[in-house]
Amino acid sequence: MTVRVVCIGGGGHAAVVIDSLQEMARNSGVNLEVAGFTDATDKALPILGVPCLGTDADLRSLISRERLTHFIVAVGSIKGGGNLRAQLFSLAEAAGLVPFTVIHPSSIIAGSARIACGSVVMAGAVIQPRVQVGQNVIVNTRASLDHDCCIGHHAHVAPGAIVLGGVVIDDSCHIGAGAIILQNVRIGRGATIAAGGTVVRDVADGAVVKGTPAR
Repeated sequence: MTVRVVCIGGGGHAAVVIDSLQEMARNSGVNLEVAGFTDATDKALPILGVPCLGTDADLRSLISRERLTHFIVAVGSIKGGGNLRAQLFSLAEAAGLVPFTVIHPSSIIAGSARIACGSVVMAGAVIQPRVQVGQNVIVNTRASLDHDCCIGHHAHVAPGAIVLGGVVIDDSCHIGAGAIILQNVRIGRGATIAAGGTVVRDVADGAVVKGTPAR
């Protein structure tokens, strides 16, 4: 069976997702085709040779026309608590598509780690033993999740973030680029950790913290 994936979103993050999919197609042995992407406008220019197929609202009609089987949400979250990625995930599932998990070949993932459907693990990311990653999560470029972490659905761990052992990150959080979260800390649902922040204590639901130590 050929897996034909559509990316939901046509911005800069989509380019990184599409590149990762293309690398998977070359290196994984999976019969994988990147069919195209959807965007807010159906006139978006191609990304890395991949065409815009239409808008998000066109998904149902695109499935038969383009022989689509799977999807990946290719919109990067900007801050914690945002629900756009979750909404797009639900929209594509309701249309009848299956979430596809993107694992860049240069990432390092322990055999005991578990990554739920529809998540993206970017180039150079490291996921250590017994980590659990929820649905529709971004583990971005060179981010690191140490042992026994638990990452909730629709979260985004941005490039270069370091998450130490035993950390719990709840649903829809955003961990900013280069942030550091010390061991056994809990990040509440929808929280935002600003880029470069160092988190040394639990963070409440919906909070926005920054600095070292993050407040």
